[in-house]
Amino acid sequence: MKRYFEVEAGMAYKLADQNTDTILETIAGAYIANNPPHPFVFRCYSRLSIPQLQDGRFDFNMQEKLSDATLGQYAFALGMLWSDNVRSVETAVNCYGPTKLLLNGKQIYKSGVPEEVNVETRKIVEVHLQKGWNTFLLIFRKVASGFGCVFGSNRSHSNPLDFMNPFLERYDCGGWVYSEPQNEERFGENNFPEVRGKESDSSIRWLPSLAWAAEQASLMNCARIFGIQPNKVAYAWSKGESVLPGRNPFVLKGWSTGRLRIWVNGELVGLSEKEGPFEVEANLAYGTHNWLVESVCGERDWGFSLDVSAGEETYSFCQPHSVKGTDECWFYIGPIERSEDIVPEQLQTMYSLFEADSADEKAGNQTYWRIDRPDVWIRPYQHNARYARWNYPIGVTLYGLLQTGRKLERYDIIRYVIQHLKACTTMYSYSQWDREQYGYPAINTKLVDMKMLDDCGSIGSAMLEANKEARDEDFVRLAHIIADYMANTQERQEDGAFYRESIGYYMENTLWADDLYMSTPFLTRYYKLTGERKWLDEAARQFLLFKKYLYLSDKKLMSHVYDFKFHMANGIPWGRGNGWVFFSLSELLEMMPEDHSDRGALLSFFRDFSEGLLARQGKNGLWHQVLTDEGSFEETSCTSMFIYAFARGVRFGWLDKPRLYADAVRKGWSALISHAFEGNGSVHGVCCGSKYSYSPDYYKYDLKAVTNDPHGIGIVLLAGIEADNMNQMLATV
Repeated sequence: MKRYFEVEAGMAYKLADQNTDTILETIAGAYIANNPPHPFVFRCYSRLSIPQLQDGRFDFNMQEKLSDATLGQYAFALGMLWSDNVRSVETAVNCYGPTKLLLNGKQIYKSGVPEEVNVETRKIVEVHLQKGWNTFLLIFRKVASGFGCVFGSNRSHSNPLDFMNPFLERYDCGGWVYSEPQNEERFGENNFPEVRGKESDSSIRWLPSLAWAAEQASLMNCARIFGIQPNKVAYAWSKGESVLPGRNPFVLKGWSTGRLRIWVNGELVGLSEKEGPFEVEANLAYGTHNWLVESVCGERDWGFSLDVSAGEETYSFCQPHSVKGTDECWFYIGPIERSEDIVPEQLQTMYSLFEADSADEKAGNQTYWRIDRPDVWIRPYQHNARYARWNYPIGVTLYGLLQTGRKLERYDIIRYVIQHLKACTTMYSYSQWDREQYGYPAINTKLVDMKMLDDCGSIGSAMLEANKEARDEDFVRLAHIIADYMANTQERQEDGAFYRESIGYYMENTLWADDLYMSTPFLTRYYKLTGERKWLDEAARQFLLFKKYLYLSDKKLMSHVYDFKFHMANGIPWGRGNGWVFFSLSELLEMMPEDHSDRGALLSFFRDFSEGLLARQGKNGLWHQVLTDEGSFEETSCTSMFIYAFARGVRFGWLDKPRLYADAVRKGWSALISHAFEGNGSVHGVCCGSKYSYSPDYYKYDLKAVTNDPHGIGIVLLAGIEADNMNQMLATV
């Protein structure tokens, strides 16, 4: 047996009594400590930057960006990418013309003739990122056939790449910068741009410009940002410094182009009815203040200025919410129809869109916060590795944490799960708008662009389970959207079985055992939510269909994948693939009424499957990565799922020889404590995310065991809970 840590560092050594609650608390606590609730980073983003396409790649169409460039001229683009560790990323390039790609000063791609003369030719470029900042330089030359390229992640849906601006003046702004046309190839391996210095020291001019043109700069703030739109209003939001006692009254002094209202902490403190200077006094309470200014557009100009002071003391403004890439203190939204009934607190949030009345077709009838720079918007980004992510391994992790919180009566753990989910669901509408605005969403990628069951079923199931505590309307709204996707959009075979069409991708026309977990737990919980029997019936139907395609009757195990291209299953009983099926079947049986027409067939399947799995338990108590190959490594996540389902089978009376399976549960859980759980809460021996193969060597050698992989954290928590529930039940028999 492979050891992942010294005996003295293990959970078994640290906890002589192997108390389940303490183990659960340690693992859950370690996960939360390593993934704190820091959901989104807000940044400045110029809509004049390089746009993204629907596949998430960036469209460097320099023919459009630099229409005055002449044949033979060059252009350059710079982007910074942060990486938490050393890793490789698969990128894809389609060229409009001659293109070079340099990474951290080294050329890693140069276009050839086939790419340069046919923009449909897609070139895959493996990019090796260093830990920390990575600098990408694209070099283009204009020829008669085109100018520029399309570049970005080859699979943005699963691995989006968020590039940032270079230079001190643009530090922390999202997007790329690009140069004005140049007559020479001024940059390369021997002359790589200094991206950490000042842009003002650069030998060329970079776009989009940070500064307003002279004509716009002469206007007031709202006119620069929104243009002249008579009788429309805009709102400006800022925060003020902490005020000490004894400073009142404060004088609010400034200029308005038309009617103006000023609120402090929701209270109206200033009003100006006409264009010109204004001056009012206001008493400001001790502490910080939320300021909101409403400006009505005049005939010639639009905006306001505001200074606040108390005697000789000047009052300072700061950002109302942290936004990277700017030191500006005021955020703006508009144009909006004026209302006398405005509630300031409803506007002073970063987590909502606002109804707009705009001639800007791209912005549509909703809008979001901007700053006083040329077409610069505030945009949330997802840079946390796991928190506030929406994907299937996070879904099972959250489910495990939720059940742990319930078992331990730890509302802080339950609250962590709910907050994670709310970070996604609260921003759902914004994420959809973000995609329309910028071409590709910066957050909630899988949520707003569901392409497969992986994108919605697992975390959707966790969301419905968490809604027992949350009682959140957004959770229910998203559940309806997921159910509609499964019913009306998800690809199916003629017999109704879910499968992966995925045209042009390696998994094209395949059916995966994994997808029973990616669908049926959600369907059963959605049945509980709606009371509509058809969703439960659909879950049962999928199990029977998947069994038809994947069940290895001679082994009483499941093949990982059925490939419709070859009309055959790959025949390999991968551990976690079997785990997804067995785990989900136990959840379906728990919710299925005794009189359901498919219950008998599914219960028989559960019993046969249990026999096959019991026969494959390893001598150390763990199950192997390839269930039929004792030479493959002992794998944690499948072991945990088999423990989970066996324990439930014993507890609910589904198994004929409960004592035999109870012993298997105890042996497996004890083995996990000894060999997979480190004393600090780390979980070892979890298989990384997989593709599929017809070769068992792929599963045995290519798929590695990973530490603290989210495919395993939640599952081991659930296994511990069910093993403990089973033992407590048997103790009373």
